[in-house]
Amino acid sequence: MSPLAETNLARARAAWGEAPAWVEELARRCDVTSGAEVARRLGYSSAVISGVLRNSYKGALSRVEDRVRGAFLAETVSCPVVGELALDVCAENQTRPYANTNPTRTRLWKSCRAACPHSTLNNRRENHG
Repeated sequence: MSPLAETNLARARAAWGEAPAWVEELARRCDVTSGAEVARRLGYSSAVISGVLRNSYKGALSRVEDRVRGAFLAETVSCPVVGELALDVCAENQTRPYANTNPTRTRLWKSCRAACPHSTLNNRRENHG
């Protein structure tokens, strides 16, 4: 295969060595559609997706991981507010600003910032980078 035809999966494996399953799934999705489409789906820029695949992303890798695991690997968490929730939706709720327009949204905002074990806010989970 020529370097121009190298797949995202091959690039990720080369960069990571033994790439985690979620990184491999991210790369596969980029190969099937495009990095830009995957980035839009996850709420990130193409540069973030590229950085993750190249194992050079300096941001909160655990947050990207949660989005990938929820959106593409159908992983869920038991949310103390709403029950079973897709991991990417959980991650999205954590980034939303406070708004008292909806009682559930208010409860989610408070829970994400309190004792929720799934929260990545305030570095509660280790950065897998």
